[in-house]
Amino acid sequence: MALIALLAVTATPAHAHPHPTRAPGQADTAGARARSVVPGETGLLALRPDGKVFATVSNGTVRQWNTSTGRKAGAPLAGDVGAVYALAYSSDGKLLAVTGDSQVSLWDPATGERTGAPLTGHTGPVRSVAFSSSGDLMATAGDDGAVRLWNPETGHLVRTLTGHTGAVRTVTFSADGERLAAAGSGADNTVRLWETATGEPIGAALTVNPGPVYAVSFSPNGKLLAASGGGNLVRLWNSATGKPAGEPLTSSSAPVLALTFKRGGKLLATSSGGDNTVQLWNVATREAATEPLTGHTGPVRAMRFSPKGNLLVTGGDDGTVRLWNSATGEAQGEPLTGHVGAVWAVRVSPNGKRLLSAGADNKVRLWRVP
Repeated sequence: MALIALLAVTATPAHAHPHPTRAPGQADTAGARARSVVPGETGLLALRPDGKVFATVSNGTVRQWNTSTGRKAGAPLAGDVGAVYALAYSSDGKLLAVTGDSQVSLWDPATGERTGAPLTGHTGPVRSVAFSSSGDLMATAGDDGAVRLWNPETGHLVRTLTGHTGAVRTVTFSADGERLAAAGSGADNTVRLWETATGEPIGAALTVNPGPVYAVSFSPNGKLLAASGGGNLVRLWNSATGKPAGEPLTSSSAPVLALTFKRGGKLLATSSGGDNTVQLWNVATREAATEPLTGHTGPVRAMRFSPKGNLLVTGGDDGTVRLWNSATGEAQGEPLTGHVGAVWAVRVSPNGKRLLSAGADNKVRLWRVP
C-alpha cells in the first residue's frame, strides 16, 4: 500500500500549473523524479516546532518554506550569512540559530532580521546547535572542542562546558533541559554529560566503541542516554549518574550510524551500516522487538518516528526514504524515490501529515502523508 505523495514544492513560479491531484495513498514516485524541489545543502534542514515552516540553506542563503504548500515563506534571511554548518529553531519558533565559522547568529524568523550581533567565542567551525525545551538556553559546539551555553534572549554566554579534547559534532538537551550531552570526534571519540544549571560534569567521559561516535540521543523522559559509533554496540547510560544502564545492545553489524527513540521511550531504532538493516529494540528487555528491517541497499543514516510512533521513517545512501510499521517492522508502501545520492536527514511534522527529506543532491523533498 502506497502511503505518500510528493508535494509540488518550489521554486516553481507562481503562475505554473499546480501538481495534478492524486488519489489518497497514491505515491507520486514519477513526480518525485521529475518535479523541481526545494534547494537545500546536504543535511541542513530545520523544522519549526509547530511544523508549519522549515528552513534550508542554499548557496549561503537561508530561506524558510511553508510546510503545507512547499512555497517560500517570506524573504530569505537578510545580510551575509556566509558558511553555514547547522540550523535550529527555538522551542517557541521565535528564533532561528545559524552557525558558521567561529560564530553563531540569531534571527527573527518572522522578519528575517538578526536579533543582535553574532555570538563569538568559538575558534573554529560551529558544527552543532540546540535549544532547551524552555528556550532559556542554547548550546553550541564545534571544531575547537568547546561546548558553550548561551542565553538566547540576551546573547550572553552563560558558561563554557569543558572536558572534550577534540572536535565536538553533536549537542543535545534532555527533554527537561536539565542535562546536556555532547559527542566528540577525531581525537576525542567520547560522549560527555553535564548538569546545565551548574555546568558540572555527570560522571566520567563515556566511551561507546573504538572509533567515532555517530549518534547520541536522550530517551523521551530524559532518564536514559543512548549512543552508537564505529563498533556494533549501542550503549545506554543513566543520565543522572553517567553509569551504564544495563547491558549494551549488540547490532548485527558495524558501524551503527543512527538511532532514535519512539515516543514513550519503550522502543529504540538503530541502523547497521555493515548490512544496511534497521533494528527495533525493546528498551526494557534489550531484545529485538521485530525481525531486522530490510530493503535499503545502502547504509541508513537518518531515522525518525512519526509523532504517534506508529511509523518509522528511514533514509539511506541508496537515495530512498522508507516507512515501516513500528509494531511489526513491515514496510509500508513502496520506497519514496527522487533523491540522487544519500539521504542525510528526515523530519516528520508534529501532526504527522508532512515528511521532509534532505539529501546529498542538495535537495529537500516535501512529502504528504494521507
